[in-house]
Amino acid sequence: MKIFATGLVAVLLSACGGPETPQEVSEAFWQAVIEGDAGDVSDYSTLVDGAAFDHFGRDWKDAVVIPGRVVIEDSSARIDIRLQGVDNTAGDIAAATYLVQKDGEWLVDYYRTGDALEQKPIWSGLASQLEQLGQDLQARWARQSDELALELDRMGKELQKQAEATTERWAELAEEYGQELSRELERLSKSLTEALRQNPSASPEDRRKLNESVNRLEASQQGLEDPQLAELLNSTRVAVETQLNFEQLDTRFDRYKADWREQVAEIRQGLARFVEDLKAPAS
Repeated sequence: MKIFATGLVAVLLSACGGPETPQEVSEAFWQAVIEGDAGDVSDYSTLVDGAAFDHFGRDWKDAVVIPGRVVIEDSSARIDIRLQGVDNTAGDIAAATYLVQKDGEWLVDYYRTGDALEQKPIWSGLASQLEQLGQDLQARWARQSDELALELDRMGKELQKQAEATTERWAELAEEYGQELSRELERLSKSLTEALRQNPSASPEDRRKLNESVNRLEASQQGLEDPQLAELLNSTRVAVETQLNFEQLDTRFDRYKADWREQVAEIRQGLARFVEDLKAPAS
């Protein structure tokens, strides 16, 4: 195992043009955390806006990060770490750095890594948020989720049936719809990013919802470069699930919500048109 030597890491990274492997990105990320460099923390992670860097609620001045086992699976990775001197304490903290690959680059999954640092289940934050919702809102959430699942399942079956019945027409329409969907996802992602950056005083929970929604939308958009049936359905599902997520945001985001609802409605309508176009006879 190797202790992070921040000075040596900086020299090596500048010499090779920047971190590339999960191990290098993890080192650069933790170096930025220790130095309190919000810009680099954002550059090396999925944190959309450096202003949201919260230092994970800890004092890193005398911290040392010791990497351990590395597991890389396709577009995700995990690096076990031990933390010494965090919060000026003598005890070690066992945690993990989680990374994802985005546009061919490795990035630290900021919030998942923060959850691991807190040594609590990843979904405990979501569970506590749901417990705070009123019963009426919870019931509406469940109903909307069920309706969404049924709607997309129905459309998915129709698409599968049409895809099996056509070849060139499917490819042509899929490419056209994929480009349209990609533009809509990009527009929605940019709007969410703007809302995140224009509201630095929003609660950590709301900032997390927006940040993770942006990351999911961008990942879905990337999957549409060569759209297949699964990618088209998944990207549409992500957009609609994003709407369910932003409906829970604080009232400070109300002026954005109407636009977001309209954008998601256009995405759903686009999928419906795509299904109908596939059904129509070729001219």
